[in-house]
Amino acid sequence: MLIYYFAIAGLLAWGISLGWRWKETRAFAPDVLAAKKRDKEIPEDVTDVEFTDLYLRSEGPRGETYFFACAAILFLLLGPFVAGFNAVWNMFWLMSGKSPVFETGTLIHTFMVFLTFMFATIGLLAIAMRRYYALMPPNLKQVIRDLNGGA
Repeated sequence: MLIYYFAIAGLLAWGISLGWRWKETRAFAPDVLAAKKRDKEIPEDVTDVEFTDLYLRSEGPRGETYFFACAAILFLLLGPFVAGFNAVWNMFWLMSGKSPVFETGTLIHTFMVFLTFMFATIGLLAIAMRRYYALMPPNLKQVIRDLNGGA
């Protein structure tokens, strides 16, 4: 039981760390803007708000956020997922005439729970990575180029 508390504490620590990184990225944006203006890489009329938004989109920890969201979803839904799988498995076991081979708790049942959860995990990660790459923001070099008029 203690391992669950450590897992929850680890997940919370990871989330807090990720939130801190987003906050620090936002706080660092004005310094980057000042340096870029000083080096004449960005026009003087670019506002802090405009640059901060673009800087967060390009330099924020987006990938880590997607991984954290997937980990949290998997951690929170593991119990309900296995309960649902066992309900469906039990229904098929009853329809098979209560064959002892397919009884809950046998090796084939445990293996199928594992396989089904792995397929669900892979599916969730595939959805997250597809979304991550479909919404890929520009990098900082492209942001600077666009702020300079696309030259």
